[in-house]
Amino acid sequence: MSRWANDPDAAADQLIARCLDGIEIAGRILLANQGGGVPALLADRGLPFTAWNRRLAGSGDAHPWPPAGPFDVALLRLPKAKDEQEMAAHACLGALVSGGRLIVYGGNDEGIRSAGGRIERLCGTVETLAARGHGRVLAALRPVEIAGLRGALADWRTVTTLDVGGVARDWVSYPSVFAAGRIDAGTALLIGALPGLAARASVLDYGCGTGVIAASTRAAEPTLALDLLDSDAVALAAARENVPGARLILGTRLADAGARRYAAILSNPPLHRGIAEDHALLHLLVADAPGMLDPGGVLQMVVQRRVPLDRLLGQHFTDVTVAAENGSYRVWRGAVGSDPPAPTVPRRHRRP
Repeated sequence: MSRWANDPDAAADQLIARCLDGIEIAGRILLANQGGGVPALLADRGLPFTAWNRRLAGSGDAHPWPPAGPFDVALLRLPKAKDEQEMAAHACLGALVSGGRLIVYGGNDEGIRSAGGRIERLCGTVETLAARGHGRVLAALRPVEIAGLRGALADWRTVTTLDVGGVARDWVSYPSVFAAGRIDAGTALLIGALPGLAARASVLDYGCGTGVIAASTRAAEPTLALDLLDSDAVALAAARENVPGARLILGTRLADAGARRYAAILSNPPLHRGIAEDHALLHLLVADAPGMLDPGGVLQMVVQRRVPLDRLLGQHFTDVTVAAENGSYRVWRGAVGSDPPAPTVPRRHRRP
């Protein structure tokens, strides 16, 4: 298995670091979708730059769309999803001066070859600057006019019809937002087993995406105070329209919500970093949740059946149950009480 599968960010950093001197980057630089060490590489060379990430990465900020610029060079780390690859290329090209360079790098398994074809259709010609260790660095010049350029976030907004709480309604989404324009099977199972919530209770939707879970809880109890947290600024742009009046939080951990307490924290948590599976945020969610729940509050989340959570939840919650399950997913519920968390799995839950 290549390093691109095990640690894609490290593999991408290694690829671009070996090529950076030959690329001869200069002028006004836009760094896009950078979750690794490239900003430090440029800083070490004394090269000023503007960073744009739609998702939080490291200590940086996140925004749905890049600043207008214009920039002379855009260095884009290839996103993992095909629709986001296209949107990010359009965003970077729209921020470049005519004749500015778009440089894109990523792994073969991430789709760098097909991304090159899409960029070629926009720019006319794509040059391969490097091909090493299952990865490539591509470059193209921005034409004076680009037919079909979608250079604003609004150009990528889609509206579908979604059944939320038994009511068909318009639903806003954007490329590469989780389960864009639909309710995935795991989320549907979670929604079908929502805990009973009192009027005006505070609820947090962690990893909210476009806001399906939050909107479903509001449909069941319209007076709920809803907080929606996600690391993707584009997802929050959709959630703002789908769940009007909710408090939107750009963050990765529960602590980013501030000094709040909730009757329930609900989540279909992220389990991947790029194309690699990563449970770090899941473990942090479970560990952090008890300190942000009201007495008797619950953390309820859905994961694939193969993901073992009984022991982990038992270390932090006084009561652990399976609220729902099917052949693919399991909805776990951890409740806090007045007693300290049990060190082992409660006997009332039988491991599969």
